[in-house]
Amino acid sequence: MRHWRFALSIAILMCCANSYAQSAPAAADAPRTFHDPTYKISFDYPANWNFARRDREISTFRLDARTAARTTLLRAVVGMPENPFPASTFSSAYVYFSVTPRVNDAACARQAEPAVQGRRGGESEIAGISFAHGHDEQKSICTVQRDEIYTTLRHGTCYRFDLAINNFCGGEVSGVKDITEQELDQVRGRLEAILGTVRFDAK
Repeated sequence: MRHWRFALSIAILMCCANSYAQSAPAAADAPRTFHDPTYKISFDYPANWNFARRDREISTFRLDARTAARTTLLRAVVGMPENPFPASTFSSAYVYFSVTPRVNDAACARQAEPAVQGRRGGESEIAGISFAHGHDEQKSICTVQRDEIYTTLRHGTCYRFDLAINNFCGGEVSGVKDITEQELDQVRGRLEAILGTVRFDAK
């Protein structure tokens, strides 16, 4: 009888362990939600991404978001935790959320005006929100930083999202290849997926 009870106990423990093992990855993959109670906005991001509310903890906002106004305030940033293309010149990728209080629609839209010659800005509707959409790039020997800028005005505050992708030059020296347009599109798609979850609080 004791052997039977012992075997039953082991079977129950194994069943519970299997159930936990199956549910644990799902919990780890569940997205996290950032909510800004002051500016009444939320967005989701992957649980394994880096997150900060302050500048210079995981990145430098002013270096990546060059067209932001001096009065722009960083509210949150999430960063890709791994290099999806380690054999390339990819360095990092971030989604920044910032606000500029007390501005008008024209001033807000100007933050998203393209700073790249030959590229045009425009309007984009994402998650039911209309954004002014622009582009910025920084170059040295090669393009080292790309920024997709999205701004929208709400109650006198300019809401801004920067989708920044950084890479380094000198692939010939370090033995890696320049990141390709297809690889950039894949990284950009992951950043845009976060932007697609943005929503304002219901009134």
